[in-house]
Amino acid sequence: MIEKENMEKKLNAGRVRSMDLITTAMFELLEIMPFSQISVTEVCEKAGVARKTFYRNFPTKTAVVEQLVDRVFYEFMQKYDFKKSGARQIYLYWYEYILCTREFSAIFFDPDLYEFITDKIREFVEVELIETLHRSVSFDPLLADYYLKFAAAGIASIMREWMKNDCQTPAKTMAALTSRLLSGILL
Repeated sequence: MIEKENMEKKLNAGRVRSMDLITTAMFELLEIMPFSQISVTEVCEKAGVARKTFYRNFPTKTAVVEQLVDRVFYEFMQKYDFKKSGARQIYLYWYEYILCTREFSAIFFDPDLYEFITDKIREFVEVELIETLHRSVSFDPLLADYYLKFAAAGIASIMREWMKNDCQTPAKTMAALTSRLLSGILL
């Protein structure tokens, strides 16, 4: 039984390593070329893995980006305690986090991935800010999807513009701006 457990750990470690190599390669390629021009073959060559390894771990190249974005959001959520923070503090954490993970910006500037990142931000907003939304005076549960889509698109747009300006405006100022701009749905 111990042999089987050790074998499973090795297989899982190998799979995690392969996934990391593939997502890192995708990130590096996104920094130099548009998503639509990146092929699975290029990702595999950059990662140093076989195509079958790619497809054993990811059904599509979009799934690689999704894994990458999910990992960034997971790391972000592990680093900060959202249950003890208000929306404005969460925005500040996010802008500070982006400063530490600037390579993430490649996804924001790719036209093929912008809607994708907006949808991922929507998922994050839904998980992390839903209680704030429900407590707000203006919140109408029948319109929840619209609130969330608006908030996600607004956050993505503001972040994209901030990154385009090389994050020159202080994170604290950006958090205050985001809070102010989104206050209509969070009041």
